[in-house]
Amino acid sequence: MMLSPLMVLAQNQKECYNTVQFCPVGKRMGFTRNMQSHSGAFEMGDTSVVTIVVYKGMEYRFSLCSPSHPELNGSFEFKITENLTEAAWEDVVTYVEEPVYDEDGFEDGVKKVAKTTKKRVYNKVEQIWYDNTEDEMSQDFIFQSRSTRKLNIKVYLPEGGESDMSSGLSGSTYACVGLLIEHQPGIVSGFSR
Repeated sequence: MMLSPLMVLAQNQKECYNTVQFCPVGKRMGFTRNMQSHSGAFEMGDTSVVTIVVYKGMEYRFSLCSPSHPELNGSFEFKITENLTEAAWEDVVTYVEEPVYDEDGFEDGVKKVAKTTKKRVYNKVEQIWYDNTEDEMSQDFIFQSRSTRKLNIKVYLPEGGESDMSSGLSGSTYACVGLLIEHQPGIVSGFSR
């Protein structure tokens, strides 16, 4: 019984295998399909996060499509984020025992005294580089990377429209979605040596 949901998910993913090959490509703009492109089965209101590596000096194009459900095209939400490391100082409080003396100078017990020290800590902070909801729901994004780094692409499938969706073995509704990642050498500015 516990394997049943996993089998259904595997069946849905199998049906959506390589959906990305049906997404419109940017060949006229000089882009080549990147092997980090993804395909998957999404339920309405589903969210997925994909981590990719972008390289310094390369230009990238990210786009989303659902060839099996064209009514969803134009309604995908996605964000491009990066987990950055920020350094900060943190106060660390420790308690040390100090002897307590009476008025004659004899030890009369111990008391705990708070001692504060500073410690350098490193926190992960999520930086949002692009959000298509702030760009008129654009379904593609082109940028050039200034450094090699890992980016997270968060894809959100909108709620609603379930009656038009395919039904898998579980009876739940889903859509096949492709995240097409393309690349090309970036534009080099300035004089070359």
